[in-house]
Amino acid sequence: MDHDPEHTVRATLEPHHSKIRGAILDGFAEVQAVDQYRRENDLGPRLYPRTVTNDIFDAVARRASSTFVGVPGVRVLHETQTVKFCFDDKVLLRFKKGDESHLGRNIQTQASLAFVDPQQDLPGMPSEAVKVEVLYETNVIGNEIEKVLVVARDGNRLLWFYEIGDDADSATGTVIPLPLTPAPDDDDMPMVKPKVGPKKADRKE
Repeated sequence: MDHDPEHTVRATLEPHHSKIRGAILDGFAEVQAVDQYRRENDLGPRLYPRTVTNDIFDAVARRASSTFVGVPGVRVLHETQTVKFCFDDKVLLRFKKGDESHLGRNIQTQASLAFVDPQQDLPGMPSEAVKVEVLYETNVIGNEIEKVLVVARDGNRLLWFYEIGDDADSATGTVIPLPLTPAPDDDDMPMVKPKVGPKKADRKE
């Protein structure tokens, strides 16, 4: 049993951070280009948000598959409805859209439940591999990628995560984040009162 799965994942994926982040950014840019084409040709927007999510996943999966095929130590595992990537038989990952809790959005199937259960082995996959999701999170209006995260979970519980940043060479992360002590509000800051001189009536001539 891996006693420090986060360290294993970071060490294994670090040489591939730029490719992982690039697959997401390029896939997202592809969907935006298609949207631009639709607008310019009066084709109308997509009707359902899930269609956008599916299109982004499809583009990211294609980009990642072509990026990692033939890379030493990396196996691309195509399945009926998804694709997984196995790195050095140590890390098994899949791409997902993230929510506000830094968890991937999943349809509750037996396959998805098995993936997010760290104690459950997947058929044909190395039992020692740490399972993680690589998530993309967008801004409020959904037109820009704000974060790319590597996330470990146990069911609906977040275990730990770290972010693959712009430089993609280093990553910062944390176990479930603790609330920060808020900075004191301006109204709570002590005020220095100016000295007030004696009233005119009190002054001695």
